[in-house]
Amino acid sequence: MKRPWFALPGLATLAILSAALSIGPASAHDLSLTIDACTCNAACYTDEVQDLQCSGNLAQFKSSGLPDPSQPLMTGIEGSNQQFPAIHHHQTEITLSPQLAAQPTETVEGAIGVAVNGVPIFSPDTQGPIQPDTGRPVSALAAGELDECGGHAGRGDDYHYHTAPKCLIEELGEEKVEVLKQPIGYAMDGFPILALGWFDSANDIEDQLDGCRGATDANGLYFYNVKHEADWDVIDCYSGVLQRGFGRDDWTARKDMFGGEMVGSPVKFNIDSYQYLTSGTDACHVMTGTMTDLQVLNTDQTVGRLSGQRGTLFYCNPNCYGQFFEADEIAGVPGRTMYFERPVSNCPAVLGLDALPMFTPYEGPAQTRKGPPPTG
Repeated sequence: MKRPWFALPGLATLAILSAALSIGPASAHDLSLTIDACTCNAACYTDEVQDLQCSGNLAQFKSSGLPDPSQPLMTGIEGSNQQFPAIHHHQTEITLSPQLAAQPTETVEGAIGVAVNGVPIFSPDTQGPIQPDTGRPVSALAAGELDECGGHAGRGDDYHYHTAPKCLIEELGEEKVEVLKQPIGYAMDGFPILALGWFDSANDIEDQLDGCRGATDANGLYFYNVKHEADWDVIDCYSGVLQRGFGRDDWTARKDMFGGEMVGSPVKFNIDSYQYLTSGTDACHVMTGTMTDLQVLNTDQTVGRLSGQRGTLFYCNPNCYGQFFEADEIAGVPGRTMYFERPVSNCPAVLGLDALPMFTPYEGPAQTRKGPPPTG
């Protein structure tokens, strides 16, 4: 499947957002420090970025959309959307001559930039319902959807960050972040994103940032700076002219045993372990944790509740997976009821199925699949 992994708001949306912001052009402080944008320097990216090329007005590169394997993907998530961080084929283009816009543009749900390991950076919001008190969806962080690194897998099994990429920043280290002042990513308007103050409080510029979290260095170069505490904000709006064609994605969607594409429904599942297991051509995603509150349909058609039960969500192939799906409506039973589907006719040995804590599979009458509610 191919798609752009970013989305620009339409003209009507831009007008509404600009009015809502009620702020003029970004008024960034001019700082005495000098940053290194290094967009065309391969040393400023991690090994996950490949084929970096700079030509004309663009820097272009490819990536798998996954960070360094040593990082604890998916662990710490409390609200799982039952998606897995799969390999993607991202192609990113960053303008080499970003321009400040006459007026900032608010970020909307979806991608707002890319990290220097090639992993997309999304806005903090989920794609859920609008909250009446804020006028925006709840943040993915507040919803408990993010792992220890600030990311999770989205509805396309695409791993992305919703906050400052904590594990990546630690991987880059103090020398690159604070001394060389190199980016941890780039926003969709082309301006670099830094993490000054993350390791060294002497570089803390939090009180000198404009309304979009930006500032200007001694050479007149505008940049954003992530927040190193609390909500770990990346950018709060775009100060620059938004770039079309920023990123594209090509990937293969997971299929279920019926041949349909698998898109997970949200469940309250605390993930304490994620593994990507491979052997030859076999590969399995395995997430183990505790289900904290879920109404389930049993094989005998009774309805029960999982609370505090450990189990595993996994996917190897269309005939080897374990995942919860929404059951048909049950007379007299309010709320959403789920059932655990677990075909295991083609499970590779690398999965070690018998050693995994497992939820009880549903083996009753067939249920009609329902589309999941949106999630980031």
